[in-house]
Amino acid sequence: MNKLLAILGIFISALSPKPIEVWAEPIPYFQTEQLNPYLAPVTKYGAGHRGVDFLILLGDQVSSPQAGEVHFVGKVVDRDIITIKTDEGYLATFEPVCSELTKGSAVQVGEVIGSHCQADSDYKNHCESCVHFSARSPFGYISPLYLMGKTNAAILTA
Repeated sequence: MNKLLAILGIFISALSPKPIEVWAEPIPYFQTEQLNPYLAPVTKYGAGHRGVDFLILLGDQVSSPQAGEVHFVGKVVDRDIITIKTDEGYLATFEPVCSELTKGSAVQVGEVIGSHCQADSDYKNHCESCVHFSARSPFGYISPLYLMGKTNAAILTA
């Protein structure tokens, strides 16, 4: 019986997800300059705000919140974007942020990945002089503040 319990314990611990390492603050003035908070959509394609906006000056540097690699860098419609895929498989996206890095470049936690840059003139900002920071898990968007240990996960109760 003890052997069975030991094997069961090993099996359960192998299936348990490893704890998420707390993300580093990627943006200057992080604590004081949060503008628009994360607002989860009710449905997968519903309205919401799938990230957090931070007031930041043009040219201010943005750093990687975790080690990983550049998953995407370039222009999407009318603004420059960079996405880091962390070693744990999360995606951290910043916009508008210009970068000299290329897809596949390795980045370390705290390494500068780009700087806040001006979007195209026809871009409809939802905030002036801000960077939008979003995070995605394999299951969808989550608040980057949760990954940074700055807020608790939303828990629904009956």
